[in-house]
Amino acid sequence: MNLAAFEKAAARSYPGLSAARARIQAAQAQLDEAWVSPVFQSTITAGVSLAPEVRGSPIFSPDPQLPVDNPWQPVLGFAIEGVVPLWTFGKLPAARDAARAGISAARADRNRVRDPLRYDVRRAYFALQLSLDLRQMLDEALPQVRAAGERLEQQLAEGNGDVGEMDRYRMSSAIAEIEARDADVARLEASARAALVVLTNVRRFRTPECPIEAVGVELRPSDHYTNRARHDRPEVHMLEAAVRARQASLDFTEAGFFPDLALAYRFGTTYAPGITDQTNPFVIDNANYSTISAGLVLRWSLDLWGNAYRVDRESALLEDTRLRSHEAQRGIELEVSESYERARAAQRQVETWSRGRLSARRWFIAAGQGAEVGVVETRDLVEAARAYLTARYSHLQAIHDFNTALANLERTAGSRVVEAWEPPCE
Repeated sequence: MNLAAFEKAAARSYPGLSAARARIQAAQAQLDEAWVSPVFQSTITAGVSLAPEVRGSPIFSPDPQLPVDNPWQPVLGFAIEGVVPLWTFGKLPAARDAARAGISAARADRNRVRDPLRYDVRRAYFALQLSLDLRQMLDEALPQVRAAGERLEQQLAEGNGDVGEMDRYRMSSAIAEIEARDADVARLEASARAALVVLTNVRRFRTPECPIEAVGVELRPSDHYTNRARHDRPEVHMLEAAVRARQASLDFTEAGFFPDLALAYRFGTTYAPGITDQTNPFVIDNANYSTISAGLVLRWSLDLWGNAYRVDRESALLEDTRLRSHEAQRGIELEVSESYERARAAQRQVETWSRGRLSARRWFIAAGQGAEVGVVETRDLVEAARAYLTARYSHLQAIHDFNTALANLERTAGSRVVEAWEPPCE
């Protein structure tokens, strides 16, 4: 698997992205609710009760006023009533604007989760490449140094006057240093593989057998990435959505000074078979009746003084959100500037250590060949091996740092910095 395959696997399986997509669906449902729910503010009430039997007419009844001794029979009731808003002076549009802002914030939050995930996958992948290249370097250098150590021991055993105990100590120190680096490489490889498994949920994989290389990119001036971050960072979009939501909340609160014009309706009926139905419409019969009504109503909360304080509160919260947005943008600028300078410094280190690695490798090869024929002293071989390992290690580490810095720059800028993260593997 290459880096692109790891990124796709992480996007499919990472729980954080799935949770972000669920939040988008929840925000969309909230907007749908803001459109539909106000029109269906109706309630249905139905019930069954018992009442004593009552007979007679408005003029005469053989039963007393409270005939509890009569047989008790059921009373059935049903009613539906509701209100449909017609004009709310901006309350409903403000609620929908707030719901739209919630959708924008949820989509930006998905990108906010996605960008660090890509960065973590790239960082783990480059760390794995670094560990494999370091492993190859140590496998190349360690046998030669050990062979030189064996020749040194043989020379000491033969009593060769050209070598001494100081050479033995120097060689032992060099071998111990290389073996210690080997342990660090094993730890780096294990942690990088574990990170890729956790991030992508891919348990078994093989990476291309290609050496780590510096990503090809031509860095633009720092202001370019800062301007891109001001427009493309998910956090910026989330803050803009927060400001819109606060503005919608303020509009909703200000509309509370005005009444709501609505259409109200009601239908209800009850039926009591044990109570004589009074058919005269001017006689109130709570046991047997049917009613229907509809008309325009005006609902107005007279808590105007309290609403004025609520407006002041929402205005202050809106200003707070705006200022926090400006504060966050300054923090983003600092973050982009720092990541850009890290990438520039790493790029210079790659170039410097590339030249040092080539010189140190020539020195190490020449010293190894000279040691085999006995024309190079042990101390020269040890110094050459240390110089090569240090230069090669530093060069590989610089490439890793540069690639990781570019990934971090892309994360902080919120937009694409590199067109191709991996060169063709041949």
